[in-house]
Amino acid sequence: GLKGSSVKKTVIIGVVLARYVALPLVGIVVVKGALRLGFIPANDPLYQFILLLFGAGESECSVIMLWTYALASVSLTLWSTCFMWLVTSS
Repeated sequence: GLKGSSVKKTVIIGVVLARYVALPLVGIVVVKGALRLGFIPANDPLYQFILLLFGAGESECSVIMLWTYALASVSLTLWSTCFMWLVTSS
């Protein structure tokens, strides 16, 4: 739980920021770069959207999982909206 955890709050914040801010931004750069280089068909926005959401799972300790899942609904909503805006605006 939160009270008996030896994981520092800065570690939790760092993991949450990396997972929900840094990694999606890197994904945007990679997918948009592949689109500009012609590796991804420009006329298939659904394919681009799925590529932006694609990710691999990782095993984390229980406290980090608690915070990442607690923030997952907000993050998924915000990034899905951003990805859909990016796909429809180009």
